[in-house]
Amino acid sequence: MPNRKLIYFFIGTLLTFCLIFFGVTSNAQNKKLQVAFLDVGQGDAILISRGDKQILIDGGPSGTKLLEKLGEYVPFWDRKIDVLIATHPDADHIAGLVDVLKNYSVDELIESGAQSESQIFAALKKMAEDKKVEKQIARRGMKIKLDDDVQLEIFNPTNPIIDDLKKDDTNSASVVAKLTYGENSFLFTGDLPLEAENQLIAAELPLKSQILKVSHHGSKSATSLNFLEFVHSNDAIVSVGKGNRYGHPTAEILDRLKKQKIKILRTDESGDVIYNCDVVGDKCELATAK
Repeated sequence: MPNRKLIYFFIGTLLTFCLIFFGVTSNAQNKKLQVAFLDVGQGDAILISRGDKQILIDGGPSGTKLLEKLGEYVPFWDRKIDVLIATHPDADHIAGLVDVLKNYSVDELIESGAQSESQIFAALKKMAEDKKVEKQIARRGMKIKLDDDVQLEIFNPTNPIIDDLKKDDTNSASVVAKLTYGENSFLFTGDLPLEAENQLIAAELPLKSQILKVSHHGSKSATSLNFLEFVHSNDAIVSVGKGNRYGHPTAEILDRLKKQKIKILRTDESGDVIYNCDVVGDKCELATAK
């Protein structure tokens, strides 16, 4: 009887290893691109995945909530995030990144260059230093390749913005980036305000994108009609907490989006908003929200 139990134990262990190996191999070979706007409450967190490669843009206000979400979309055996991007040092964008650095291996951390005197920002810097994570300051023209055919290009900030930035105006330094996959494109805007939007338009940057992450959770201080016309998106994602005290998204922004006939998707109403892109050139499909 003891020998039989031992045999069953070894068979069970072998099957477990085989399943994990199969899962790891299949995940690494998976060419589907997934862009997940995570419902993390009043904050931003966007996970871009292709096989076993991931880029995480912002981490929301809670590390516990973010880790729970990552557990849904990143296989348990994959403990690596290739690139973390902190769009700017506000707590509702970076607080969760501290716990990501604690629990995952991270190759690179990209920041806006804006500084903050908050304890959360200090904790993020210390954790990145302790983990010896490579750090870079985002600059216009920087390109990040997730794969040969998946690229993230940064449009903001520029050097003058950082040099002239006021301490209480970190939003203007928000990392703005465009993800391109075949004919598909996503524009991520952090908390970029109206004045900085106008600068991007004046620079005649290729902002046009099918999917827009609405800036600053739908605050009236961003997402001008001029900007919406320039980006010319089909869908707009508002990352926002249910019943938040700021009144986000504001009626003004919702009206602007509706007048442009842009489909509005809100994390406070739909939960996680997921796009799956199977083949280069095909339209990214909106998955059923959780």
